[in-house]
Amino acid sequence: MTDQRNPSLCDIFFGISAMERAGTGLIDVGELMLKGGGGSAFYHNPAEARFKAIVSQPMASAGSRSVARSDVPTGLYILNVLPFSAVPENVSIVKLTAPLRDRPRTIDLGECGTFVDRGTELWSFVPLPILTTLLEPIVDTKASTAPTRKEIDASPDSKRVLSWLLRKHFEYELLTFEEQDGLILEYGRKHRAYFAGKNKAERTIVWNSAQRRGNRREVVKRRGDPPRAWFENEGFGYEIVDMGGMWCVRIKPFYMFTGPDAFTPLPAFTRAAKATRRIKFDRNKSVEADLTFWASFLGRGAETMNVGDLHVDDLLIDMTFLTVEVPEIGLSNDFEHKNRMSA
Repeated sequence: MTDQRNPSLCDIFFGISAMERAGTGLIDVGELMLKGGGGSAFYHNPAEARFKAIVSQPMASAGSRSVARSDVPTGLYILNVLPFSAVPENVSIVKLTAPLRDRPRTIDLGECGTFVDRGTELWSFVPLPILTTLLEPIVDTKASTAPTRKEIDASPDSKRVLSWLLRKHFEYELLTFEEQDGLILEYGRKHRAYFAGKNKAERTIVWNSAQRRGNRREVVKRRGDPPRAWFENEGFGYEIVDMGGMWCVRIKPFYMFTGPDAFTPLPAFTRAAKATRRIKFDRNKSVEADLTFWASFLGRGAETMNVGDLHVDDLLIDMTFLTVEVPEIGLSNDFEHKNRMSA
């Protein structure tokens, strides 16, 4: 047992943080273990004059006890891509003996689902036996195949056609939003969609999020006064991309500027000028909120979006944007970075 020989002197040293009171070392141990990801526990048994301390090490990386735990600061980045969570393993490539435009009238393309017409070839996720039966009068059965996606990914030209097919499936689902919500595809090969006004005026839609149902959002806003009124319409561009072997839909929100009918786009040079003035209102939080809206709206509040169409049940898009954790080399955890923005 030890004791203070000079209590007054001890108080002075304690006041200038040159010494600690008895027992505070255990508190320090507990704090340090928690900070390092581990834990601690202390037991005192006066009857047996016994004291027990247990400290547990943090969970090592990848579940291994021989791999060190990384304390490098990391940032979580949200990518503007929605990954396909399920894609059919095979793609049907039907060889045609005649172009589809010269097909017999008995062939009903409405039963063939979504496909890509390449003149003498037809690419689809619909099982090959179904397509060859529906298109039997103009099918070269021996030349028709159903390669795996792994085989298709090995060829740049085949990957291009596969991305085209995936995009057509996505656009097929987008068309279902036109009647009720006014979401339309831009004319031509723009690969963009935007909201049209309702009865040549503003449009407000109701959408559901994971946190709340019945959200209201004004997606078409009037700008200016008649007769020179114009509208600001929310929309997004889309493209199919391959992210390290994972097919995804890249979403790029934008504003379409339309004329008095809230539908027809203004001339390109006018839209460019208005977009330049509009961009000053966009901030990181606004962009993140827009991505959250589009994911919830397009998924209709569900976790996945089914874009399979006829005869295809395993083509799903995950309605959560892809996130990656990136080490922020050069940053330190020892002090607070006041000017550092969270990833």
